[in-house]
Amino acid sequence: MLGRAVKRALDVTLAAAGLGLLLPFYPAVAAAVRLDSPGPARFRHRRLGELGREIVVVKLRTMFAAAGDQYNPDGSRREVRDGDARLTRVGRLLRGGIDELPQLVGVVRGDLSLVGPRPDDLYAVGLYRDAEWLKLSVKPGLTGLAAVSGRNDLPWRERLRYDVYYAQHRSLGLDLRILWKTIGLALRLTRPGDVIAPDDVARFAASPEAAAAGRLVEAEVRRRLAGTFEEHVRPLRERRPPA
Repeated sequence: MLGRAVKRALDVTLAAAGLGLLLPFYPAVAAAVRLDSPGPARFRHRRLGELGREIVVVKLRTMFAAAGDQYNPDGSRREVRDGDARLTRVGRLLRGGIDELPQLVGVVRGDLSLVGPRPDDLYAVGLYRDAEWLKLSVKPGLTGLAAVSGRNDLPWRERLRYDVYYAQHRSLGLDLRILWKTIGLALRLTRPGDVIAPDDVARFAASPEAAAAGRLVEAEVRRRLAGTFEEHVRPLRERRPPA
């Protein structure tokens, strides 16, 4: 198990180094975003953090400001893929790498980790089942096991299985493998997958052990959210057609 102090030290060191290296280019990139299409350079979204704590994720805007979210039949938000008409010209170049730059500030602040499950929308607490709650037992990350195993090409519930596996098997070695894989993907030197066998991920995510651990996390998250739980899931219920 990866110690929290070691993971935090790695996060702060690498995030600070990344900010120092990339910040000089930020004004030019932000200007390109705003010149390409009307709207702000950055995009803010409320997401679920560790144990359901609300965090604000900040990214460089890659879609048109008026573009709306799209949803899958299971209620999860449909991820943006290559060729999506909502992407701007500059956004197509930034997505999946440079657009994440502002999130390094969130890593230094402690809301995010470099490696961890990608944070879900607040209403996801109305969608999780049993073992899937384990996703909230760890701090969300800029990249993670699901991200390097297929990310947007995987259905949301399949990505959750990778998050469940990571939550219970995280280690310094696994984090370093994920970071290395992320760099390879960003440079187009490798393809998604090959970090953990999909069968191993699916087997653990479906195990009684994972389900029992997930229910414990669910109880803690619901306790912490208390009166805000219904507020979180209201958007999900409003989107569902009447019976």
